[in-house]
Amino acid sequence: MEPELDAGSAPGTAPSGGLQTRHAGVGRPPRADAPVPTAPVTSAAAGPGDVRAGRGRLVVAVALLDGQRRVLAARRTSPPAYAGMWEFPGGKVEPGEDELEALERECREELDVQIEAGPVLGQVELASPGWRLRVWFGRICSGTPRAVEGGELRWLSVAELGDVSWLPADLPLVDALRRRLLEPEPLVFPAV
Repeated sequence: MEPELDAGSAPGTAPSGGLQTRHAGVGRPPRADAPVPTAPVTSAAAGPGDVRAGRGRLVVAVALLDGQRRVLAARRTSPPAYAGMWEFPGGKVEPGEDELEALERECREELDVQIEAGPVLGQVELASPGWRLRVWFGRICSGTPRAVEGGELRWLSVAELGDVSWLPADLPLVDALRRRLLEPEPLVFPAV
């Protein structure tokens, strides 16, 4: 039997504090002429595809949910072009690293929590050719999220998703998240 997200799956409140994640700007400010990701959200097949073949890079992130179906958002502090904007926590997959291992590592390093990844929320193409952002649903297995490297964390209900300024790359995924959270069915976390 597969576990479902229920009350008590994760802490209900995150303290203010710092968090700096690296996925949205892919480590550098956007060019003035850089396109905003406009590709539709796609479901992502397991595996890195051509990303590791030298034609881009995979960035992984997580829509961490608590027992009240709120999602954890992280406020960036850098680079200046993205400072103050909000994103799903995550970062780049390192060469030779499995994408779910990278996601778990990023959550340990950036949030000081152990997570369980659930189903994929979706994937979008980033402004840099060949770069992709893939986001999973997730829940916290141990620890209380804290912003390790600066910034701020905030739990957002579905009604509050529009209250923050999301990074352009995350916006299509926020829309997909909103639609999924409005469905009455619980999220089922498959055994990975």
